[in-house]
Amino acid sequence: MGIKNGTIMVGHIAGDPRLTHSEKTGTPRFYARVGVDHWRREDDGTFTKTDRTFHDLAVRYKAAEVGIELFKKGDDFIATGRFEKFTDPTTGAEREEFRADTLTPNPVSTRLSIERESRPGPGRDAPSADCSQAFERPEQSSQAREPAPLGR
Repeated sequence: MGIKNGTIMVGHIAGDPRLTHSEKTGTPRFYARVGVDHWRREDDGTFTKTDRTFHDLAVRYKAAEVGIELFKKGDDFIATGRFEKFTDPTTGAEREEFRADTLTPNPVSTRLSIERESRPGPGRDAPSADCSQAFERPEQSSQAREPAPLGR
């Protein structure tokens, strides 16, 4: 299995997000109208904002349920996925949306707090365990340290 290639979108939630469910399968779907700022790099190394484009963003399954709890209008995000065209069932018009595989707050512009659950495993639950020895070289006898003669 190779590495999955995709597009990265960095933007902000421009409209109120909605959570819907598929009529056929019941699959949850997070939808939001999003804005993406575009920049141009100048010869002196600075950046100039050129324009802002708006897109439809959708994410499905568990990420949709988490996304509706996490994101509000105005929040900055990073998403990975791809642009896909589809026919709007209500209007019959051809449209395009960004179908995200992952959707996360942008850590550059969002204050985040990470809560970690303890993981089971040897030595992970023992806070007093001395882990510094795990990266030290084991003691070797003086005989093992002498280089072996070559060509004998």
